[in-house]
Amino acid sequence: MSGKVWIGRFADDLPRTFIEAPHHSTPTIALERSSHQYVHWSDLRCILIRVTIYSLSKEMALDFVAGCIGGCAGIIVGHPLDTLKVHVQSGRRSVLKCTKALLKDGSLATAYRGVGAPLGGIAAINAIVFGSYGNTIKAMPNSESLICHGIAGGVAGFLQSIVCAPVELIKTRQQLAKPGETMPNGAWSGARHVIRTSGYRGLFRGLGVTILRDCPGFTMYFMTYEAMTRGNQDAMRVFIAGGLAGAFSWVISYPVDVVKSRLQGDVVKKYSSAWDCFVKSIRTDGWRCMTRGLSPVLLRAFLSNGACFTAVAWTERVWQQLIDRPVSSFPKSNGAEDTPDYVYDT
Repeated sequence: MSGKVWIGRFADDLPRTFIEAPHHSTPTIALERSSHQYVHWSDLRCILIRVTIYSLSKEMALDFVAGCIGGCAGIIVGHPLDTLKVHVQSGRRSVLKCTKALLKDGSLATAYRGVGAPLGGIAAINAIVFGSYGNTIKAMPNSESLICHGIAGGVAGFLQSIVCAPVELIKTRQQLAKPGETMPNGAWSGARHVIRTSGYRGLFRGLGVTILRDCPGFTMYFMTYEAMTRGNQDAMRVFIAGGLAGAFSWVISYPVDVVKSRLQGDVVKKYSSAWDCFVKSIRTDGWRCMTRGLSPVLLRAFLSNGACFTAVAWTERVWQQLIDRPVSSFPKSNGAEDTPDYVYDT
């Protein structure tokens, strides 16, 4: 075979040989050749392998960039309320008293204490979440089913928990640290402090309960968002759908998160396990402690997740306009107007 292989998404349908690549989101392949020439399978197989790698690398890059931007937006918007949540869950005071304590110096510095750890880990966490969610959906036999979206969300929740558990442990201890305590503020310095005082296993204290929180939480999260955005993905709907998805997921996972926060914030080793933490919390504070602070959490979940999904959707649109633009015209094989995504000489 001689000529060129043009790979892109073509708006017109000129008489060329179009081939679907093995990956369903791969752009169309147009084989330009004379009428008496034929495509040999070995050449086509090489082309399909190359374009699949090309397409997957672009999707992975988009998942990474969009996840980072969306995650950072959600953290910046929601971290003050997350700090309030951790203080209330620890059983120190009521929502009102904790709010006054956090704002007593007239600034948000205390409310943003510990923000470095989640910002530092957001790249890995959101790359795992959106990457594993997207790839699991593509592997499903019926990717349009809400059940499939829920399963993919559960897989994403399980995988991201492995990174999320140590990040949240550092964040929680920094948020609960009192003035004069030895817990440093930086993400890496906080990690080194935990390793020095508790060993590497100390970083993963609360991993099991984090998985127990995130698997059902992310299942509800992605099912709700998918159900609310089908057929309409304007900016306001994306924000509201993302916010409600976050709020609903926290409703079902909040009691588990209370146990996780208390267990990870326990520097004196009062609790031997997550179950021990649950039993002792109920014994000392009653069942109401499992829902204490839920109101600011739901507000935070709505705002931060709405901001996250809006930022992800905006990033995907900008990406498609600047990097992944479809081919609008394909008049001639050697024309200056041809701008396919990928050209392969044969």
